[in-house]
Amino acid sequence: MSRCIVILSFPVFLFSFLTSGGLTAEPSGIEVGMRYGAGERIPGRFDGDLRQFSSTFNPLVFSDVNLKGGKTTNLYEGFIRFLLDSRNRVGFYIGRNDWQILQLTEVTSDLYYTKLNSEIYSYHVLGMYHFSMPISRNFEWENGVGMGFASADWNIRGYSIGEPLPNTQYFNQRGRLRGSGLVYRVETAINRRLYENTFFQIGIGYHHIAIDKFSGNYNGETSSFYIRADGRVGVIDDTRIIDATVSTAQTFRRLDMNTGAWTLYFSAFQRFLD
Repeated sequence: MSRCIVILSFPVFLFSFLTSGGLTAEPSGIEVGMRYGAGERIPGRFDGDLRQFSSTFNPLVFSDVNLKGGKTTNLYEGFIRFLLDSRNRVGFYIGRNDWQILQLTEVTSDLYYTKLNSEIYSYHVLGMYHFSMPISRNFEWENGVGMGFASADWNIRGYSIGEPLPNTQYFNQRGRLRGSGLVYRVETAINRRLYENTFFQIGIGYHHIAIDKFSGNYNGETSSFYIRADGRVGVIDDTRIIDATVSTAQTFRRLDMNTGAWTLYFSAFQRFLD
């Protein structure tokens, strides 16, 4: 499984005069808050693999695939952070990331039309480290980096239709797949003090998830998305993957997901000091 390793290098802050006129130093405490974000996903290998989708592995059948949607995301999170001192804090973020509906259509040379609508969303638990820098009495700038675990659900609804009249056939396509993996994030934000210990935050971050495989129920069978050696992608019953390998004389690997999104987020949090 490929991995995306995200490294954040914090700048060296040389403006020591800001510490004297900035926010009052807190020896310890916690921050509790909520966050909402809207993002733009960066298409990558996952999208490229899905554009090679085929409802059949017959090499004599050709297909034309169109993939659209899935470009925007919505982020919902709650978090708790522990102040190590006035500038350093560590915390835990629990949330959900929803994709815009991803639509795939396929037309094959044997006169079949397939349409699949995918609803993809992921849950995550992140450990984060933040370094904050006071700007004035009511503003501070913070930067963060973290990683954690993610679980992604992939729900599929659609249909396939084919064969000339009067032998036209219609098939429902239903799938519920799940995968797990890692999540990475880097972010930067401005915190605005609203009241003594109440803050509003606006920031931008890069959120990346890496799922090595999906498996679950597809049309009543335990199945996964597989990639063939020639690049074609399809859904195969997990119990029949050996037969498919023998009959096509090719190796298969499961479809993985490595994808990230830039997210503009808004947070509100309350600081509780010891």
